[in-house]
Amino acid sequence: MAKVLLINPVIRFQDKPRHVPYGLAQLSAIIRNEGHQLQVFDANAWRPTDEEIKSVLRADNWDVIATGGLVTTYGFIKKLVRYARQESPASLIVVGGGLITPIPYDIMHFLPDVDVGIVGEGYVTFPEVLLRVDDGRDKWDDIHGIIWRDSAGRGHLNPERPLINNLDSLPFPAWDLFP
Repeated sequence: MAKVLLINPVIRFQDKPRHVPYGLAQLSAIIRNEGHQLQVFDANAWRPTDEEIKSVLRADNWDVIATGGLVTTYGFIKKLVRYARQESPASLIVVGGGLITPIPYDIMHFLPDVDVGIVGEGYVTFPEVLLRVDDGRDKWDDIHGIIWRDSAGRGHLNPERPLINNLDSLPFPAWDLFP
C-alpha cells in the first residue's frame, strides 16, 4: 500500500491557526480505511520553519506527498511542492482543493513540481490515484477528476468526476491524526 504524507498547509501566516481541516481529516479517514500508510503533517497548526518542513519531507521514502487547500494557501503550497521535489524527488506530488479546482491549467503552470492535481471532490479520486501508485502504474488518462502532467510537462485535464450524492457514505473525519 502507498506510503502517503498528507500536509495541511498554512492558511494565513499572520493569523492564529484556527481553521479546522475538515476535508483533509475526512480524506485521511478514507486513506487509512483503505489500508494505506498515512502520516499527517499539520503545518497550519504547527507553523514550521523551512528546515522543519524539509526534515519532514526527508523523514521517509514517501510514495505520495499530497496537499491542498483554498487559494489563500497558494504561497505556502508553492514553497512546499518545490521543497518536496528537492527533498523527495521520487515521490508523486499531488495538489487538490479549491486552489486548483477552478483554474487547473493555471495552477499546473504556476506549480511545475506538481505531478497530479485533484479537480473537484477528492474523496473518490485521490484513493483511485493511490491505487494506481500501488499498482506501479503512472498512466493517468482514465482517472476522472484529475489534471496530470505528461513526460514532456504538458498538462492534461481528464473529464470531471460526478459529485458524491450520499455524503453519509463518507467516514467520520480522522481527528486523531491532527493536533
